[in-house]
Amino acid sequence: MPETKHCLILTQPDGSVKHYLIAAERVTVGRSDGNAIVLDWETVSGTHCEFRKTEKGIEIVDLGSTNGTQFNGKEMGDEPRLVSEGDSVVIGLKVKARVVVLEELVKPAEKKPASGATTQKLRDLKQPQAPSINPVAAAVAKASKGRRGA
Repeated sequence: MPETKHCLILTQPDGSVKHYLIAAERVTVGRSDGNAIVLDWETVSGTHCEFRKTEKGIEIVDLGSTNGTQFNGKEMGDEPRLVSEGDSVVIGLKVKARVVVLEELVKPAEKKPASGATTQKLRDLKQPQAPSINPVAAAVAKASKGRRGA
């Protein structure tokens, strides 16, 4: 059974959209260079919030930011919240975030046909079947015709 993977989608105030696969146990978001995700917007704090992998899924926690983090339209405070698909998160008044669950598609194992299973080519019964001609025999016949007349 494949491991559940999560993608963080951030829509910035200028309309640009970024997608991040959350592979680390903790992903910090903020304006400072030391964060995993750097958002250079005036309403985002140096270290604003953090996304964490848990047994239940992905949770978000505000790290004491100046402008706060909204979760489903309400200020979330410092309590971690489990983020599900469809939840709305706003980081620092302007950056919209959402988490989606990814399903990995892998090539299925090749299956061998059941013994005795065959596939038959069907022909259109309305069309007369053309006689099969051996191309080598046709070439020999044509060549021998030419020699008889010489």
